[in-house]
Amino acid sequence: MSENRLPDDEARFEESESSDSHHEGPTEAPKESTDSSDESPWAAIKPWKGKAARLDKVLLFLIIGVPLVYLGLMPLRPWMLVNAPILQEFINGAKTAVVAAGAYARVGEIPLWLVIVAGFIGMAKLDWAFWLAGRRWGDGILRLFAQNERQIKRIESLKRIPNWALFLMTIVSRCPGVPGTLVYLVAGWTRMRLSLFLIADLLGCLIFTLIWTTLGYQLGEAAVDILKVVDKYALWLTLAIIVGIFVITYIREYRKQKNAQ
Repeated sequence: MSENRLPDDEARFEESESSDSHHEGPTEAPKESTDSSDESPWAAIKPWKGKAARLDKVLLFLIIGVPLVYLGLMPLRPWMLVNAPILQEFINGAKTAVVAAGAYARVGEIPLWLVIVAGFIGMAKLDWAFWLAGRRWGDGILRLFAQNERQIKRIESLKRIPNWALFLMTIVSRCPGVPGTLVYLVAGWTRMRLSLFLIADLLGCLIFTLIWTTLGYQLGEAAVDILKVVDKYALWLTLAIIVGIFVITYIREYRKQKNAQ
């Protein structure tokens, strides 16, 4: 058949082959290329825009990583509360540790000034990071802390709080029941001046350190006796906390798997 093909037919045949091969090349290329606009699930919740700077990573660790470290130290809290309340004050500024240290100060085992200094530093040491995160990330904090539309509206409503009210909220943020972390984020988000924020925050930390220290100091020997009972059963309390964490984690995973089926 090829011997009977005319020259014009051969030319048209070669042109069609070359055009086909030329046409097939570009159509296969997009299949191999990746779409850089596709975003990972992490991109949907990250609070910053674009590529993370070193400061963004540091702030994210302080906001999320440090609480996880506190959670990991939870089994040691009963022991620390009795044997190292000052250390626990420095680590997380827990009011129970301040009360315990104040009780030990009453019986003369710990200097009173050290109880106040440790509690004050423990409460105030990381609050600035939340203010800076709110200032730096702006509306991005919604993606980090709001899980649904209702929570987004609730956080956005905080943005309309007057400065004087936000100042007072920062002072009482250490009061039980007040979401201090959210208050600090909103303070930065609304571009509250750092100097004003630090005045309110440090004043509030000092006030509540004195309140918890005074409570423990007034309880004195009675509180120390209670702490001795806690110390007696601290090991069992620690083991109970560890077992409780594993049981709760197992139940949650079991429910997830059951719901998935």
